[in-house]
Amino acid sequence: MMLSTVGSEVDAPIHRAWWSRWRDLLAVLGVALVARVLYWVLVTPNYTPESDAAQYVDLARNIAAGRGYAMLFPQLEVHATAFRPPGYPYLLAGVFKIFGVNIAAGRVLSLVCGLVAIVLVYLLVRRISTPIAALVAGGVMALYPPLLANDTVLLTESVSLALLAGLLLALAARRWPVAAVVCGLLILTRASAQYLIILLALWVLWQLGWKRALGFLAIAAAVVSPWFIRNQIQLGSALYVTSNGFNLAGTYSPAARQEQRFVDPVLDDRFEQFRLAQFDEASWQNQLQAFAIADIRAHPGQVPGVLWRNAQHLFEFTPQFNEWAENADGRNLDFRGATLWTFYIVTAVGILGLVVARRDPVVALVAAVGLYFVLGSLVLVSPPRLRSPFDMCCCIGVGLAVQWAMSRRDLRLGTGRAVSA
Repeated sequence: MMLSTVGSEVDAPIHRAWWSRWRDLLAVLGVALVARVLYWVLVTPNYTPESDAAQYVDLARNIAAGRGYAMLFPQLEVHATAFRPPGYPYLLAGVFKIFGVNIAAGRVLSLVCGLVAIVLVYLLVRRISTPIAALVAGGVMALYPPLLANDTVLLTESVSLALLAGLLLALAARRWPVAAVVCGLLILTRASAQYLIILLALWVLWQLGWKRALGFLAIAAAVVSPWFIRNQIQLGSALYVTSNGFNLAGTYSPAARQEQRFVDPVLDDRFEQFRLAQFDEASWQNQLQAFAIADIRAHPGQVPGVLWRNAQHLFEFTPQFNEWAENADGRNLDFRGATLWTFYIVTAVGILGLVVARRDPVVALVAAVGLYFVLGSLVLVSPPRLRSPFDMCCCIGVGLAVQWAMSRRDLRLGTGRAVSA
């Protein structure tokens, strides 16, 4: 009997610690789920995919119907394309294959991926900091309006954030082969992640040595390589995406300089010289890219102007100019306007948290990843939804900032007690 009593006394603290850990995570997940369901039902009940989301639906529909990775844009008939990376369309096609071309099913996919991202962020912050920091970071991410809005639309944000959070968690655990696989999947899902592999390989080199850095590069390249091989076979060029030239020319061109904004090379008549090239996507991409680079060389002074303009949009200094993009991305403008103040607070506190905890190698990586995605948006296009990796990093930073503030408070109280004693 005595042995049984001792065993139960030993098991009780372990059980309480286990329950405390998962209780917090389940609470965060419950809050996140309720917030997303309410946003779906009350704020965007009649969501219809437009713009980029409509293209993802087109790609997924064609994949599910057996027509391959094909869509109509930017031509006049369905054709093999590489305008978008394939990760999210294939995942969405799997949902369509099971449930039919059902927008609600696609929204559920985004919602689930958003919840997965929150779980992974919670586990990441718990690994590098404290349970309180993890609870705060997960809670902020669960309720943060810019991320909340992404998790009920048919775009890549929720899937790519889940992959990015998983990648950071794997690197924090020093599981670099897993991280390399996830890095490859992220590149195949989010176009702006195409050069992230360089930053991550440098971090692995810094923390784990050159052999593992080379291994990381080799595994990630192996994951991505089938996509390049496919493009070589079907498009005649081993390129990543044909939207690179589209975005460059839309940002750096005589038309863009004249309008002082992004100009769509497909819809704008000032790109008429490239109309026939649209029927050969690889050639179209190369021509638009060369056109943009030539314009940058001829007018280098436009680059600072683009950076400044995009910074104003990205960081909501001129929120009125983001309304068209936000509406096209399926966000409710009234909800956006009423909750925009949260962006400024989370960003400021999040950056503070990342700065004060910067000596931790994983925190340094989180900050570098956030900066990478910000720079990508500043150079090219800057609709607010593309800021989502930075927003996630700021949510992590908020948790770290709260822990830092609590530690300073405890230190002051402890010093006060020591002095009075």
